[in-house]
Amino acid sequence: MLDLPNRLGDSAVNAFLTAHLESELGPLSEEASLRAALLRRLTPSLSNGVPQAAVIARDLGMSERTLYRRLAEEGLTFRDVLVQAQSALAQELLRDGSNSIAEIAFLTGFSEQSTFSRAFKRWVGKAPAQFRQQPSDL
Repeated sequence: MLDLPNRLGDSAVNAFLTAHLESELGPLSEEASLRAALLRRLTPSLSNGVPQAAVIARDLGMSERTLYRRLAEEGLTFRDVLVQAQSALAQELLRDGSNSIAEIAFLTGFSEQSTFSRAFKRWVGKAPAQFRQQPSDL
């Protein structure tokens, strides 16, 4: 009798494991936005230069055309999300203050500090050095 499989299982163990599984998978199912998934992929890869849409699409398990189509459904372009990733990372690194502006330019995918500075001013309305000097509680 002990060697036979238990077909009924333990309802308490089942309830515990099901609740644990749902709590772990909950944040994954809430992220239906392709934008959020794309930002998570883009941000760490920026220090290697601006990633190609085809590479990111492949990492997400879709074709480049499907990536563009799904972004269009959300009213976005790949460039829009790329700029959001660059801007958010640049602001975070400037607030941190441990990297030079030239390093931040490199870490956000720019090959030259001057290009980064012009883009940052366009995004935020301030030069990177001015942004860094402002109080962080604003």
